[in-house]
Amino acid sequence: MNVSQAAGIRVAIIASHPITVAGLASVVDIRPDMTVVATAPTVAEGLTDILRAEPDAVIAELTPGCGGSHIPDLVDALRRQGGKAAVIALAEDPGQVVTALKAGARGFLLRDCSTDEIVTGVGQVVHGAVPVSPRTLPHLVSEVVSPTTPPALSQREREVLELVARGQSNSRIAASLHVSEATVKTHMRRMFHKLEVNDRASAVAVALSKGLLALHEDQSA
Repeated sequence: MNVSQAAGIRVAIIASHPITVAGLASVVDIRPDMTVVATAPTVAEGLTDILRAEPDAVIAELTPGCGGSHIPDLVDALRRQGGKAAVIALAEDPGQVVTALKAGARGFLLRDCSTDEIVTGVGQVVHGAVPVSPRTLPHLVSEVVSPTTPPALSQREREVLELVARGQSNSRIAASLHVSEATVKTHMRRMFHKLEVNDRASAVAVALSKGLLALHEDQSA
């Protein structure tokens, strides 16, 4: 579905099962101040339509075991477009809240939450709040008291990090890994997000402090 002109809050929905999509769409569309502008079964299949629809919020379903792995791709694409769309993760397991939020989601709702909680969450996230279902709070508190460390960097992100630590430029990293510079920049953005830093030097420092990186005397630029 793609609506070119819609008043109020524009919402996109990503969910694997058509029944879930239909249910969420009915909850949103019944509100006079909200409109569903795009739907898709996965980020990969629906990203083009979602970007074209320019939503204000995206409800993205997390399937069991996925850990929100598709959220960084979605968040990166929305940011590159220059939009301000906020992603709300929807899941069955309240334990996924920490992973989803660290991956870039701005809210987290459980699949069995009420319709009021869904529409309230959409309104809140669009206005800068971070809506989370109450049953996820123990997991958030646990993360604050005993944070999960270190961040889960992918193998490729670790490779990029090691080359950054050696002082290599993006072009040299791309040549070393046989990928494009654009791909290197994507890995860098994700790595920065996971490490909660904004530059290369800080990324190396944080990685060293968390035991993600070990510099050896024989490493050279």
